[in-house]
Amino acid sequence: MTDESGQIAGYPTRRQALAFGTLQVQLLTVRRLEDYVDAEELLRNPDAPEPPYWAHLWTGSRALARLVATAVECRDRHVIEIGCGVGLVGVVAAQRGATVTVIDTAHAALCFARANAALNGCTLAAVQTDLRRSGVRGRFDYCLAADVTYDPALQVALADFLAIHLAAGGHAWCAESVRTMDQGFRQACHGHGLHTSERTMREPDEGRDTLVRLTEVRHLRPLDS
Repeated sequence: MTDESGQIAGYPTRRQALAFGTLQVQLLTVRRLEDYVDAEELLRNPDAPEPPYWAHLWTGSRALARLVATAVECRDRHVIEIGCGVGLVGVVAAQRGATVTVIDTAHAALCFARANAALNGCTLAAVQTDLRRSGVRGRFDYCLAADVTYDPALQVALADFLAIHLAAGGHAWCAESVRTMDQGFRQACHGHGLHTSERTMREPDEGRDTLVRLTEVRHLRPLDS
């Protein structure tokens, strides 16, 4: 949770109230996130440290949280959120009765995810790992990812992860609001014999609707043990 100064992992926080159907979520995010993004330095220096993009509440994350809150049966399911950021999607799944693991490369992101779970009266397991070198074990009924396929290498890595960790009969949903026309992730999934289908959603974002592509991934045949 927050320390005595109201910070998490050194970041000052603010609380947001979100609603997805009848589900209410309280979410701690980074206060004045723009203070941590130096656009000029990023343009000038290719080796500049990456800003804490994990702290942004991406449109794809909200759209995926809405799907999980309103259209996915979560009770008694084993769920993993990949690239969890502040943990919104994982928290929603846990609120609805799932056993949830969240992963991210950023330690601070996992601190926020744990704090947000506690704030909403639920728990989750948090693992710091890189999707491209994942140390996660086991298979999951649902694999959830929002706005993590912005890089071609991550598209391949996510498909590789699903081929190993998506349970037979399970579902994965990847919400993407940035590279909505890119087919690299679907092609990588097909290379593993995974079935994909797509549809579009519209998620409110700063007073206007933003298009979000939702890719569902499934195993069509039982996996070898």
